[in-house]
Amino acid sequence: MPAEAAAAAGPRDLAPKRTALMACILSSSLVGMDGMMTPVALPDLADDLNAGLAVQQWVVAAFLLALGSLLLVGGALGDVVDRWRIFAAGAAGFGASALVVAVAPTASLLVAGRLAQGATAALLVPGALAVITTTFEGDERSRAIGSWTAWSGLSVIGGPLAGGVLVDVVSWRAVYGVLVPMAALTLFFILRATPRGAREAQAGSVDWGGALLTVPAVGGPVFALIEGPGSGWGSRLVVGALVAGAAAIAGLAWWEPRACDPLLPVRLLQVPAFMTLNAVTLVLYGALISSGFYTVLFLQQTAGYPPAAAGLAAAVPVVVLLVLSRRFGALADRHGPRRFIVGGALVVAAGILLMLRTDAHADFLSVVLPSVLVHGVGLAMLVAPLTSTVLSAAPDGLTGAASGMNNAVARIGSLLGTVAVGLVVSATFPAALDDHGLPPAVVRQAEDRPLASTPSADVPVSERARVREVLSAASVDAFHVAVGAMGGLALLAAMIGAVGARRPRGRFAAARVPGGALHGAHHDLD
Repeated sequence: MPAEAAAAAGPRDLAPKRTALMACILSSSLVGMDGMMTPVALPDLADDLNAGLAVQQWVVAAFLLALGSLLLVGGALGDVVDRWRIFAAGAAGFGASALVVAVAPTASLLVAGRLAQGATAALLVPGALAVITTTFEGDERSRAIGSWTAWSGLSVIGGPLAGGVLVDVVSWRAVYGVLVPMAALTLFFILRATPRGAREAQAGSVDWGGALLTVPAVGGPVFALIEGPGSGWGSRLVVGALVAGAAAIAGLAWWEPRACDPLLPVRLLQVPAFMTLNAVTLVLYGALISSGFYTVLFLQQTAGYPPAAAGLAAAVPVVVLLVLSRRFGALADRHGPRRFIVGGALVVAAGILLMLRTDAHADFLSVVLPSVLVHGVGLAMLVAPLTSTVLSAAPDGLTGAASGMNNAVARIGSLLGTVAVGLVVSATFPAALDDHGLPPAVVRQAEDRPLASTPSADVPVSERARVREVLSAASVDAFHVAVGAMGGLALLAAMIGAVGARRPRGRFAAARVPGGALHGAHHDLD
């Protein structure tokens, strides 16, 4: 082709690619903003729906349960059916379910909508990078992935701030309402970018047996941990959930080696380094996400921060991560990943434990900001080296499966960590209340809202000041115990990493995966 013709064709050739990249950026921004805005919205949501900590946990847990359990299925569907159709279905479903959440009149319908959001996000998360890796090639692909990661990261930074402003100015419902037009715009770009003609389906099948077993395997223990404090550990529902979860885990262990296209390839499960590093991911993300969740709740419900200020605190670690992660990744490529994984986890633990300095009047500049800054530096040190080491531990030909599994493990770890720390809070808060001689009726009402210092409406005016003081003191005590638990999780991750973090074989550079499992930017980078 003559040079003039090539130059003329260039812009037309690039237009569909740019549209596809915009669709990928918007889809990742949807999921990222949802995850970062939700904790900021929870206190107002709980007040509006007269809900307690269990409902607040379910708002987060329902989303992570569906996303973590179905993430591998979403990737397989894109390969077997057609990645563009599945990508479009994810955008449409996410927007519809966000609308359900935004208008939900009851907590039950809201949680159902969150489950649907997580399930449709499981179609969006693997779809974005799959579209990039099939649309772009060579250096063009690297630039596209860099743009996608950067813009998606900016949306995650803006999520807590935007969520706080929306709650302050409108209501918690606006946090989910704003996602609806964003999802519609994402769907528009996907449909515009979808290639005409042959579909991109590949040979293979979806492991529906593994998918059906994964949901109760994760959901059974989660249900028991959330509902156990309120329903009683011996209740039929709680015991039944634990039995169902154990049976599903045993079923997975039997089924996966026999499945034609298993969600969890046996060759991956037989690599000790890969499994050890995924254990680090599980525990570490449990500490990271639970820390953000309970810190935001505490700052709003106990320390009296407005939503926007609490959102700013949540955004700081992500800013530090995106600014420094690539630099630490390059250092890890030069010196080996272990010291950065272990050292980063220790720094994260230190940042979390600095929150032990908080009280009911936590000053942002002297108390909260140092904690979240140190937390962010630890994140930047370890996220990219951990991801590159996980992928480098996978056998040849299983990089995509390793990436998907690590991404799912990060979500499941976030879910389990948030629920487990909630169990600690639920156990500590009533014990702290018992020491202050409050009327039993007040204690029973307060037990449903740990980390909240506002007395219920039926407390007499003459008693409200004393009750508020007691609730505030009990919330601080419960939060400090939670901080100790979350810091302990980060320390445990450092201990596991000291055993399992080896120098990569050079297949994946840490500097090229700055977002790690937080953004999923680590599939098919070779």
